[in-house]
This record gives sequence, structure tokens and C-alpha cells, in this order.
Amino acid sequence: MNRYSDSNLLASWQVSAKENGTAVVLPDGCRDLIMKVVSNDKPTWLVSPLYDCAETVSIDAGSTLVGFRLRAGVDIAEDRLLGALSDNDGNFDDIPSLLSDTTTINGAVSEALDCLAADMSSITQAARELGVSARTLQRLIVNHTSRSPSYWMLLARARRTARAITQLTPLAEIADIYGYADQPHMNRELKRWFNATPSSIRAAPSSISQLYSAGYD
Repeated sequence: MNRYSDSNLLASWQVSAKENGTAVVLPDGCRDLIMKVVSNDKPTWLVSPLYDCAETVSIDAGSTLVGFRLRAGVDIAEDRLLGALSDNDGNFDDIPSLLSDTTTINGAVSEALDCLAADMSSITQAARELGVSARTLQRLIVNHTSRSPSYWMLLARARRTARAITQLTPLAEIADIYGYADQPHMNRELKRWFNATPSSIRAAPSSISQLYSAGYD
């Protein structure tokens, strides 16, 4: 995965498949611009949804996917972006500038998302840190991301927790560090977001790779 310093473009990635299969995509709070090529067919472009939980996607034999990951909370002029790419056969040189022209992020949203990811104990605390009411924070985040502040706060915590689980720290200690009531509570939250237990996260290289890739946390 290549990373960028552009304000809206986080990173790019590429995967290829030699045979038909599936892959589990973990929620990372981001949407991606994706080019898909199957064999020698014309490339197709799409913008991924914002995932609420782990999703299993199909991958065709002979296909290559190239993705450009956007920052959490970015507004995408999707029709204009995809229209500009309708004749693009795999030239990536202009993608960063095109994304710069077709994506924006509200400054207040960016600040609020950063705050929600910063180990807040509650939405009320986050609102207090931002100097707004909880209702104002709720309205701002929902209007711009179609998700609640709780979604963002809990996702960031789950991603940090899952990364910690890839180490050898005792699970009960991890649950305490990241503010869960106990280890079973942590396990339920990981199951909810990633459809995985701590042991299965530790045993899945693809999940570990995704958790350490650029995303919201």
C-alpha cells in the first residue's frame, strides 16, 4: 500500500487473483475509488460503500483491483468522478488531482472525526471537547457521513483494539486498556465489527494487514 500526503487521498493499493475466490473486507471508515480489470476487458470504475461490518466479496479469476483510499468523512462528487473516468483504461497519473477536484471535506467534520477517534469515553465528552452540544455534533456527523458519532467512536476503538490483539498482550488486559467492561464485552464488539474472535484475528494475515493499513482510527 502506497500512502499519500494529499488531504483527501490516504493511500493506494492493488490486488490480483489467479483463481475465483472471496475476500473479507474489514470496515475501516473509508471509501475507495476502485478500478477493476478482468483479463483483457475494459476497466470498470466504482466507489465502494462505507462498510458497517465485515463483508465478504467475490474476486474473479484473472482480475486485478486497484484502489485509492479516501479519508473518512470525505464528500465525493461521485457522478462527476466516475464520468471523468469513463474512458480511463488504467492511467493513474491524474488520479490524485482528479480526486482533489471531486472530493471535499468539511473542516468541522474533519475536526469532529479526529476528536471521536481520540479515545473519547462518550459522545458527550467529545462534544464538550469540540465546544458544541451533543445534538449539534450528532447533526453535523449524520448530515455529512450518514453515520452517527457513536459509529465513528466505536469503530476507531475496535480497530485499535484489534491491532493490539495481534500482539501477545493478555486479552483481559487489552479489554481494560481500551475501555471495555470486560473481555466478553470486547469479544462481542469485535464480532460485531469484524465477524471475528480474537484468536481468528491473530490467525488471519489478511485481516492483520487491513488493520494496519491506512484507515480511520
